[in-house]
Amino acid sequence: MMIGALPINLILSLVFGLGQIVVGGWLAAHTARRGPGWRTGVLVSAGLWFVFSGVIELLVSGMEASERLTGAPARATFELWRGRGDLGLAVTTAALVCLALAWAPVMRWWAQAHQAGPDAVSAETGREAERSAR
Repeated sequence: MMIGALPINLILSLVFGLGQIVVGGWLAAHTARRGPGWRTGVLVSAGLWFVFSGVIELLVSGMEASERLTGAPARATFELWRGRGDLGLAVTTAALVCLALAWAPVMRWWAQAHQAGPDAVSAETGREAERSAR
């Protein structure tokens, strides 16, 4: 364990994590308004992935910086949280792939439901319930 100055690669890692959050947040927010297309879903998912990845990068790099500067947290704690971050990133990646695939059909359904009005949606739901009861 080395207590002392931070190496440049650790400082750059912290800056990179912050940049991922800013750029990813902008990408997700800016493209979410584009509409129901599949490209929008992919770009929103990519932006959200960058945000989550940046948060994990800041968490892990921040813990490493803390360990180098103060000696805390313990190495075992650091490794535990690094593993949790990797697992969280893997789960988030899978969820965002599902979001990207579902974006276009869900947004089209949402647009149709709100364009037709709530009465048309409830009438259609009633007709579907009648068909399934037969």
